[in-house]
Amino acid sequence: MDTISLDVSPRDITRKKVRALRKTGVIPLHLYGNGVPSQTLQADSSTVSKVVNHVGQNIPLYLKQEGNKQQDLVFVREVQHHPITNRILHVDFFRVDVTHTVRGDVPVVLFGEAPAVRTHHGILMQTLHELSVECLPMEMPERIEIDISGLEELDNGIRVSDYIPASGVTILTDPDELIVRIGAPRVVEEEVARPAEVTTEEAAVTEESD
Repeated sequence: MDTISLDVSPRDITRKKVRALRKTGVIPLHLYGNGVPSQTLQADSSTVSKVVNHVGQNIPLYLKQEGNKQQDLVFVREVQHHPITNRILHVDFFRVDVTHTVRGDVPVVLFGEAPAVRTHHGILMQTLHELSVECLPMEMPERIEIDISGLEELDNGIRVSDYIPASGVTILTDPDELIVRIGAPRVVEEEVARPAEVTTEEAAVTEESD
């Protein structure tokens, strides 16, 4: 996996003044972790948005600081969005050591076609959308792919214990948790026709005819 890099620069503007910074197309950033003092940084807003949307919180990237040959290997840890426009307002990056294991939540992606859906009209129900893992930073999976082509009958499922991770990756999620299963098809109950209510006038006519 090719590691993405993001060019950043030191930031002196803090607190309420960062609003003016955002108006210039710059996003405030915060770097911390790995026993090194935290730093306030900044970067171009459009570039930050593209990078953050691509890496999510489980793909490592390098922060390259102006005038500093050293690059920091980091993960995105927190992203603040505008409540209305959803644009990114602030990003926290967590610095890691390439030789030390880290934990992260990796998205689960289903692939293939479950025969039970086609032949038995079953309903595919994905109950887990992320798995918690532990590994070295550069071995963090981009996604976890689950093959559902073996789900041939109703109530068939795949548990966390059924997934075999790559070497060096440890799954921390409860192995008994269901990732996906085939549910029974929904049965639409036909409304039972109720007998028409007989009005008083109709009853009187009936009695007269008798």
